Order: sequence, then C-alpha cells, then structure tokens
Amino acid sequence: MVDEKKEKEEPRLMTIPEIAEHRGLSRQRVHRIAKTDPAFPNPVVVPGTTRMKYPQDAIDEYFETRVLQPGRRTDIEKRRTGEGASGTEASGEE
Repeated sequence: MVDEKKEKEEPRLMTIPEIAEHRGLSRQRVHRIAKTDPAFPNPVVVPGTTRMKYPQDAIDEYFETRVLQPGRRTDIEKRRTGEGASGTEASGEE
C-alpha cells in the first residue's frame, strides 16, 4: 500500500523521444525547443541513466501555455526578389 502512494506522488518522467511522440512533434524539434526556449522545463536527474527526463505534468503545462510565433517565409521572399531581376521575365522576350 505504501508503494501505491509513492507511485501516485511521483510524476511520470518522459524522455525527449517520448515527449515528441506524446506531442506529435519530431525528436529534433523537441530538442531545438528544449535548447532555445528558457521556459522549457528543466530535466530531472534519474540515477542509473544518462538520458534527460522531464516531468510529464510540466511538459504538458509548457505546451498548453506556449505561445507559437510563426517564422518568416524566406522561400517566398527569394522568389519575389528573384522574379524580374534579370529583366527577361517581365520584358516578354522569347
């Protein structure tokens, strides 16, 4: 009965691949977020393993409150600046 209480008190710990699967993201994306966002939860040290593990409740809270900031579409800018730059597309030459 003591083991049941202990199990309920300890949060589930997740590795980066488990977080990726749980949130529907790639491993690489989760690594990038963990590395660049200071608000990402800190890992928990688990004796006997070298893998970083994160409490699931902290991860869920982080992703629920995270504000997404869309990136700039650089591929569109390149096309727009590249069009007509040589003058052949706009001049009607064949």
